[in-house]
Amino acid sequence: MNIQGKNKQFFKDFDEKFEYKKPDLGIKFLKDFIQLKIWQPLAKRVEVLVYSPDDLSKEVYKFTSQKLDVIWRTNIPLEYEGYFYQYKIWDENNEFKICLDPYAISLAPFNWQGDETKVGFGALVNIDSKLAGKKPRKLKWTKNNHTDSFIYELHVRDFTSLKNQNELKNQLGTFNSLLENNLFDYVKKIGMTHVQFLPIHSAYTVNDLNNSILLKNQGDKWTTNYNWGYDPHNYFSINGIYSSNPKDPYNRIKEFRELIDKAHEKGVGIIMDVVYNHMMTNNIFNNIIPGYYYRDNAKHKPVIYPPLADERFMVKRLIIDSLKYFATEFNIDGFRFDLSCFHHKETIDDLTKELREINPNIILHGEAWKFTDLNHKSSYVKGVTDNNIAFGYFNDTLRDSIKGPEHNSIEPGLITKYDKDLFKKYVTSVPGNLKDFDFKEFKFASDNYSLFANDISINLAYSACHDGFTLWDKINITANKNVSFLKRIEMYRQALMMTVLVQGRQFMLAGTELLQSKPCDVSGEEPEKCMFSPFDDFNEQPYKNSFHPNSYKTTDYVNGIKWNHLDNILVKEYVFDFVSNLNKFRNKTPHFRLGTNSEIFESLKFKTVDVKNGILIFEVSKDNKLFQVLHNFSNWTYEYEYTAKDKILFSSRINFKKGELLPNSSILMEKK
Repeated sequence: MNIQGKNKQFFKDFDEKFEYKKPDLGIKFLKDFIQLKIWQPLAKRVEVLVYSPDDLSKEVYKFTSQKLDVIWRTNIPLEYEGYFYQYKIWDENNEFKICLDPYAISLAPFNWQGDETKVGFGALVNIDSKLAGKKPRKLKWTKNNHTDSFIYELHVRDFTSLKNQNELKNQLGTFNSLLENNLFDYVKKIGMTHVQFLPIHSAYTVNDLNNSILLKNQGDKWTTNYNWGYDPHNYFSINGIYSSNPKDPYNRIKEFRELIDKAHEKGVGIIMDVVYNHMMTNNIFNNIIPGYYYRDNAKHKPVIYPPLADERFMVKRLIIDSLKYFATEFNIDGFRFDLSCFHHKETIDDLTKELREINPNIILHGEAWKFTDLNHKSSYVKGVTDNNIAFGYFNDTLRDSIKGPEHNSIEPGLITKYDKDLFKKYVTSVPGNLKDFDFKEFKFASDNYSLFANDISINLAYSACHDGFTLWDKINITANKNVSFLKRIEMYRQALMMTVLVQGRQFMLAGTELLQSKPCDVSGEEPEKCMFSPFDDFNEQPYKNSFHPNSYKTTDYVNGIKWNHLDNILVKEYVFDFVSNLNKFRNKTPHFRLGTNSEIFESLKFKTVDVKNGILIFEVSKDNKLFQVLHNFSNWTYEYEYTAKDKILFSSRINFKKGELLPNSSILMEKK
């Protein structure tokens, strides 16, 4: 039966006839044998091919699978634990495909070698084995995840890639190197409550067996062996390139569990970035049952291939099963959904319900852009659809008002050039973009896209993430070439205050605390997208003195955390310490993380909203404490009311005079 490109009704009927609900797909270790089950209702014949753990070219045995209604069951002797396997599936025309088990919980080391037709090997491993390590302890966290969390977005490799290998026992860029470098003590030091890792699922365009750090000019364009992970290969397995031994299929499970356990011991939560809208190549699932797993008729695609058809029963089940696997076996504390706009509301609702039965406090958020093949009302889309499940939307209204839009790299934000429309968007962002907030007589951005949140739990406040320019690079690209280093640091500090002092969940790109930058490398992918800056403050000597907005497949020279920036005393004192203190202030006071709409309505009041002159003043009062935030986006000094009892806690300007809000500056003050 050819089901490629069939209509919606066909697949509804198909699901009714062939759906499978028992929770036993994938691999199970039973008393006397290993059991594999795969869903494929149309296959004529199925075999499991078993390969030597020492030689993937050596097929050591083949097992014939037994059809049980819509699934195929294979029993394999326990002696094959640690071996690798693939499925061989014949269709009605007696033609076969070699397939990767979509439920494989670990893979053999993979090297794509620029070939998108290669098929990975699943591993016959037991999640309950001692070899897989202990399940991590649970996070002891009693606060409101929807507003109290402060998230540090990090690629596993970036944290240590530019460290000195001679000073470390573990290979740079691995899970173990994060532990050796005390990641979780570090993030607590700068006020973070959670670490969000860029995708750690098995990715396709990697060579697991080569985790060498790539310095400047060591990339190889599309085959550069650095990968953000947005090219999924499998949704249950962990990327082998981050393990100390990719050849051992247990090792990646064990070391990721140990990493999470240490995070939870330190009181830090772990969020996984997951990519269920697309895969690297649709052959991965089409090899199993062509035409079922993807919306082949989609008019808009997340990448060059059609999106996953999350509305189909077995696709949705795969998504939810894999999320539950990480929530139960790894005690993951949250998930960030890449291009969640390609998922139906029902899918997000269903996975939310099931995940919160496992962990009621789990964090969920995603990219709810107006970029999807679905009707906007059929998905959770910012500015179109509300939600009552605390599913957060990345707030690009706030981001763009601060530093300028991502789609136009040279267009500035409020920190480099005043703009009345951006000012009003920022006003709207201060109370978390709540629809029902009463701005009274003050002007604000009232369009649906800016005023998008029916509940404060929906707002995910940020100014930079892995996509787009770092905050420092964006300032340097848009600022006048004559602006001094110290002045640009003050602009940076103002941007940080604009971000942290709004209501909602907070999010910060790794390295923001030290002026993280992504200097362009011509040897990596897409150097033509890099943008010129007149500045090279740290002598990084990038290609054409330009900086990268989309560094998903380039060298560690571009992506690694620039620890050398901390050698500059100005960065250490005026950026790193400032970030740490500002973040910790937010965490220890309730005023800028109010947990409900009603608290915000009661506590937050605007005092001055001067669109013409770019002056914004608001107050937040709670528990007999009153804090006042003052922003000046103009080029002249603004005099404000100040008494001897008042206390200035933070100023974006390094030198300032009480009672005077200097041009292009911000102040946080406790009013007595």
